[in-house]
Amino acid sequence: RVALYRAFDGELDPEPLAARARAAGVEVVYPAWRDAEPLTFVDAERWTVDARGLSTPYGPTVVLGPADLVVVPGVAFDDDGYRLGLGGGHYDRTLAICPARTLGLAFECQRLDRVPRAPWDRPVDALVTERGHFTFASLEKND
Repeated sequence: RVALYRAFDGELDPEPLAARARAAGVEVVYPAWRDAEPLTFVDAERWTVDARGLSTPYGPTVVLGPADLVVVPGVAFDDDGYRLGLGGGHYDRTLAICPARTLGLAFECQRLDRVPRAPWDRPVDALVTERGHFTFASLEKND
């Protein structure tokens, strides 16, 4: 199973991945946002747009496990897998409790040497850009 996101405000759009995953028989789920809460993942049966302009899925909740993959958006990613998001902390709260592997998806111009970090920030396990695939120490620690 793979958890994707709907692109917002210039984020790299993962929908082509969704189509390929579905064609390969992989279940695709999406994050549902609740203020100041970890994300829940749902099998999207319908979508609405919330007050912030974010596409919000509705459908049955799905629990992700260690064999699943969460594709994570970001404004920027650094050389250790840490990311800058939109400031809500939703992904950091989620990654702290979710056993799934994580993959950042970004344009190469979004890679930085280092991004600001807080104690609650969680790195992704790997990052894919148009220039390549990068793995981080967090992936090795989880093996």
